[in-house]
Amino acid sequence: MAILEVQNIRKSFGSTQVLDGISFSMEKGDVLSVIGSSGSGKTTLLRCLNFLEKPDSGIIRVNGETLLDASSGASESSRSIRLKRLHFGLVFQSFNLFPQYTALQNVMLAEKLLAGEQPDWKKRKAERIREIEEHARNLLADMGLQDRMNNYPHQLSGGQCQRVAIARALALNPDILCFDEPTSALDPELTGEVLRVIRGLADRSTTMIIVTHEMAFARDVASHVLFMDNGVICEEGTPEEVFNHPKQERTRQFLSHYSD
Repeated sequence: MAILEVQNIRKSFGSTQVLDGISFSMEKGDVLSVIGSSGSGKTTLLRCLNFLEKPDSGIIRVNGETLLDASSGASESSRSIRLKRLHFGLVFQSFNLFPQYTALQNVMLAEKLLAGEQPDWKKRKAERIREIEEHARNLLADMGLQDRMNNYPHQLSGGQCQRVAIARALALNPDILCFDEPTSALDPELTGEVLRVIRGLADRSTTMIIVTHEMAFARDVASHVLFMDNGVICEEGTPEEVFNHPKQERTRQFLSHYSD
């Protein structure tokens, strides 16, 4: 069974069609690189998967469960939407860390809020906070930030902030981890440290969708590649197929602007 099934997703903003019939599927452990020019719909696709935007039509299933069938037209509570988002972790290009919290507090926050909704929270509060803190410390250590846990975002480099954001996205154990241009806000010298973390996650069979302009990285880390153009999937296949033997002229034109 596919871990993720996306069928015929369409999304417009006013008269502008941003996504026009996007369909693909992923198996557990797949790494999907999504490439394409700015404005091709890549970020909107991630926002639809994470329920930050509602598609005009289409279906999203995770582990066989239908999370979205836009044709139903049914309204949903904010709690229902929050629960659906738990299937996905999203790492934003601009970090989006809370400046008033330390790295450790940023990573703990979502899990604490979720635990606070459980019926046994008051009874087990102290115990659960200890468990959540231990989990967060382990995640930050995995990111190489064991000596930066009590630093605030303004005391961290851009690469360190992005690694905190990755730890935060992993804190709720999502089925699929999504990255929206994870290195675009970084100086070139800091890009490598974030890409190494993502490569390490891929080596551990973390299921990921990575929107990126880092073509060499997209080719090397992905098991599958989507090339989007004007809101549609223009070409898809293995990295070998898309990067070395593209079938579409538009794909060849796009890739000609990049070199190793």
